[in-house]
Amino acid sequence: MSHLVLFDIDMTLLRLNAVGRRAMTAALRELVGIEDALEGIDFAGRTDRWILRQALAGRHTPEDFERFLVELQTPYLRALEEQLPVLGGELLPGVTALLDALAGRGDVRLGVQTGNLREAAWFKLKAFDLDRYFIDGGFADDAEERDALVATAIARLGGAAEGHAVVVVGDSPYDVTAALANEAMAVAVATGRASFEELEAAGAHLVLRDLTSMEEVLSLLRRPGE
Repeated sequence: MSHLVLFDIDMTLLRLNAVGRRAMTAALRELVGIEDALEGIDFAGRTDRWILRQALAGRHTPEDFERFLVELQTPYLRALEEQLPVLGGELLPGVTALLDALAGRGDVRLGVQTGNLREAAWFKLKAFDLDRYFIDGGFADDAEERDALVATAIARLGGAAEGHAVVVVGDSPYDVTAALANEAMAVAVATGRASFEELEAAGAHLVLRDLTSMEEVLSLLRRPGE
């Protein structure tokens, strides 16, 4: 059986030291003049679309929210480019080795399921030379809730329609519940804000301390007879 493996980005593959939060704050300040728009908003597991609705609630109501998302991306990407060299970031443990192992298998396709807007997601991946591993995915441009975002990623990359078994990898309970809602295998990694126990309680099929446990992930993709 072939597999489609979908990865979250922030706190699953990368730790970016609040680069995204600061960049989005700067973009909102520039575009609509709101200061500290993201104060008190918990980003963990949420989509940029959802975060922006929370930030704008009671302060600014775009006539066309879809157009607003498009307009936001120019100042947002510019701010990401400015903030990343200042705040820095890093690959999380085990990421490159796991992606190399998966990319080397002919029965695996790799995609992303991320709360980032598409252009921001590819910017982050390219900054750490990870874009080469992924075909496409589901993004905040596609849906506000992660269940629908994962469904879009599966449909876009073939998924069940082409006989792929789907594995979703992420660091939050939202990644887990989205996987379960789409009848996918949920692999949770405790490198984000959620604890090992919280990820277990959300119903993950496999919970890891980090992605250095490569063999545990690969064991889910065993071919018959291996």
